[in-house]
Formats: sequence, structure tokens, C-alpha cells
Amino acid sequence: MLRGFLAALLLATLAPPAGAARRKDTLIYSRFDIDPGEWRYFEFPSKSGEARLEVRFDVLSPKESQGVRVTVQKEREFDKFRDNQPHRNFQTTPYQRSGNLRTKLTESGGYVVIVDNRQEAKRRARVDLEVTLTTGPDPEALPVAYASARKRWIVVSVSLAVFATMLLVFGRALWRATRRPASLWSY
Repeated sequence: MLRGFLAALLLATLAPPAGAARRKDTLIYSRFDIDPGEWRYFEFPSKSGEARLEVRFDVLSPKESQGVRVTVQKEREFDKFRDNQPHRNFQTTPYQRSGNLRTKLTESGGYVVIVDNRQEAKRRARVDLEVTLTTGPDPEALPVAYASARKRWIVVSVSLAVFATMLLVFGRALWRATRRPASLWSY
């Protein structure tokens, strides 16, 4: 019975809380070339309105490049961008050789990551790109909660009872081992 209780207590402390599942998916991990004056895009869906997107990029060549600009747009804004109509960028970086872009996706739906090399007029850019999407609760935004006084008292009482039981069982075994007469075979 004590073993069953201890096993249940161990499982309860190791099990993650319900509803706190986080999932991190790598959507894009690619190395590609972009011609001068061009841009390249990658579409992806977001099923969650609480998703966080992280885009890491690095221009590998040419070494003296001014870099690329990375932009995240909603799908409907990307259609306007493609048709050279006024549009709004959801999130964007300046032209740079490497960087990170982190943003929260406010609603579910389609999004587009655009890698822009239009500032370069002569040279092709080789770019490493990694896009990850994390869903589930944001650990930085979770509220801090404390157990009530009654729950703390229960946890402390149960812990002391388990400790006292272990002390009693192992203490009795040690006491018996020290009180046995020495055998003939001991050195």
C-alpha cells in the first residue's frame, strides 16, 4: 500500500500539467540562392492564434553583401504585395547579413515569409533560413500561481509522514543488523 502511494505521488509530481503542452515545429530549414533584385517567399499555415514565429537567417555569400530583408505577412497582405498594391507588413527586419525575427501570430490562418534581395543590383545572395513555429502557452506570459495554505499544509504533512515512515522502516532494519551476534565467518 505504501509503495502504491509513493508511486502515485511520484507520477503526480512528474506529469506535466494539463493544457500546458508546447509544440515547436521547424517549418523551413533551407539554403538557397536569390538573384539580385529579386525576392523569394515561403507560405505556411498557423492553426493556433497563440503561436510564436521565429525566423533566423544568415547571408553566406557574397561576403560584402548589404544583406537581405526578411518580412512576415498575412496571406491577404502578401497578395497585395505581389500585385504591387499598398500593403502592411506584419513584421520586418532591415537589410542585414544575419538576424532573428520573432513575432507572435495574432490569429490562425495563412502567413508568408519573404526573403528580399532587391537592394542588391549585381550579385546573387546565398541564404540560410530557418523558420520555427511554437504553439501552446508562452512560458513568459503564464501567470504565477501559488498553492493555498491548506494545500501547502497537506503537502508538508504528507512529506513528513513519508519521511517518518522511511526513517522507521530503515532505522529498524539497521537496528536489527547491528544487534545480531557476529558469525564465525566474519573477519
